[in-house]
This record gives sequence, C-alpha cells and structure tokens, in this order.
Amino acid sequence: MGLVAALVVSFVPRPADGEHPVPVASLAPGSCVRFPSKSADPKVRHEDSDGVALLREVVPVACTEPHRGEVVAQAALDPERLRYNDLSAASHAACREPFADYNPDFWALPANVGITLVPPREQDVAQHPLATCLYIGLSAPLAGPLRADPSRLTVGQRRYLDAVRPYDEVSADGLDARESIRNDQLTAWAKEMAAAEQRTLDELQRIGAPTGAEQPFAVVLDQHRKGAAAWQAAAAETTPKEIHRRMVDARDAEHAAMDADQAVRAALGLSTTMRPRGYSL
Repeated sequence: MGLVAALVVSFVPRPADGEHPVPVASLAPGSCVRFPSKSADPKVRHEDSDGVALLREVVPVACTEPHRGEVVAQAALDPERLRYNDLSAASHAACREPFADYNPDFWALPANVGITLVPPREQDVAQHPLATCLYIGLSAPLAGPLRADPSRLTVGQRRYLDAVRPYDEVSADGLDARESIRNDQLTAWAKEMAAAEQRTLDELQRIGAPTGAEQPFAVVLDQHRKGAAAWQAAAAETTPKEIHRRMVDARDAEHAAMDADQAVRAALGLSTTMRPRGYSL
C-alpha cells in the first residue's frame, strides 16, 4: 500500500532536429516534459548494473500539452546514505517525502501514472547531490498537471492521509519488486517497513474510524497488525528464501485490507478507484 516501484529508463539517444532537450536535473518542480523523439519507450524497463534510472535529458513542454513526465522534486540526498556509495537507495529515500507532499493520495492519481527517479551521476554527486523525482505516464501521455491542491481536502481526509503517510512513504520504494537488489538492502528496508506499519497503525488508532465505516476500519487495523509482524519477521530472517517468504506474507496482509481500505475511503469521500499496481492506503 504505497507507491509503485520506480520505472527506470536507461537510454536516451540523440534527439531529432528541432528538439531542445535539457538536463532533467535542471528543471523545477511542476515542470512537464516529453522524451526526445527517439528515446526508449517508457513502458520498457532498462537498468544499469545498479538498477539506477538514467533518463537524464528531456524536452520541456507546457503541462496542458500531452506529455510523458512531470518533475515532482529535486530532492537532496542524505549524506549518511551516501557514505555507503549507493546512489539508487539514497535517491529512493530522498524522493519519499517529496512524492507524499506533491500528492498525498496516490489513489487520486490517474491509473496510468507511475513514478521514476534519476539520481546524479557518480562524478557529479559531490557538486550536485540531488535526485530528480518524477511522475511518468506509463502507457499513454499525461493530460494535465498532477500536483494536488491540499486546500480541497476536508479535515477528516487530511487526518486520514496524514495517518497513512508513514506507510506510503516507505512502501513507495517497492524494493521487494526490484531486480538486482541485495539481501542486506531488503533486510534494512523490511525494518523500515515494519516501523512504518506500526506508526501508521498507531495513527489510525488515534484518529479512529470514520462514521459508517467502523467494521472495515477494524479490518484495516487487523491486517496492518499482521503486516507489521510479517515485516518484522522478514527483517529477522537470514536467508534469501525466508526473507522473500515473509515479505510475501506482509504483502498478502496488505492486499487483504484493500476492500476494507476502499470502504473507509468511501466514507471519507476519498477516491475509491484502486490502483492497478503498487500499494496504497
């Protein structure tokens, strides 16, 4: 229940005549872009050896035009994470809060929207320790800007979205769905997931059920207790097979809460259109 794992594109050929691509790292939040005309199709997954996104040059366009991406943030990398020389993990962590700030309700986004991120090159990180966080149109162009207007949320909606934010932020990394991920990275992430589940559970218990959704709210709480326990178990395992088995248990608990999540959201007047991929409260 968070954002979908990042789509990564690793090859951007020379643009056609008349295009003026710019570094994606130079664009401000809210900028909309298309890919150079001969770039790789965004539905195709390409990775370098570290699973790092390498889409670095784009063509800026007006957000009212059909486009394939929208810059969410240029997010500062945590120096502590950079000590481990893992730009991918540092970039994933840096983009968590910006995505949640830009649009706190992932269910409200069009079904076609995914996320991606572009870390700095290793040779540039000392002078430019920023990751670019983007929304991407996966199967078709995006039709308009995606930044949410928080003033349109009711008090109850805001409280609920704030309560589930800890889970959504960490789950956005989707490390269990990524290829070429080390077991120690999965274990560290499982610890973060367990802590995020518990924080979300505590906050949901604090705010209580919306009127008319007491029973599904209780189901949500129960499934998140199971999810937190499964993530804790995953973090304690030492073999790849057992780590993944426990993660499957956690995701099963989260999936089992989806119908109840939908009923709670309906009672709050939030979107009930379930995401076709990824997880989201």
